[in-house]
Amino acid sequence: MALGTVKIWSRSRGSGWIRPDSGGDLLYVHKSGITKDTGATAAPILEQGARVEYSVGQRPKGPAAINVRLSAEDPAADSVEGAARAKAIG
Repeated sequence: MALGTVKIWSRSRGSGWIRPDSGGDLLYVHKSGITKDTGATAAPILEQGARVEYSVGQRPKGPAAINVRLSAEDPAADSVEGAARAKAIG
């Protein structure tokens, strides 16, 4: 899985953009691409600056992040809010 940082997240739209650690263009992410460990689609709770792990898939307009989940590297995962966010998305 690739690593990146959430650059932009719109709760109202349920979508945003991830900046890959490997460089290159931002990757689109939709709430349907956020998964729990069980494989079920989760409540879309991402925030700007969150560290995420993801795979790259294709959508009609180009590449997109799929199978997105919070990374163990996310410093917010150690906080109470971060732990709740991590639990909410898997």
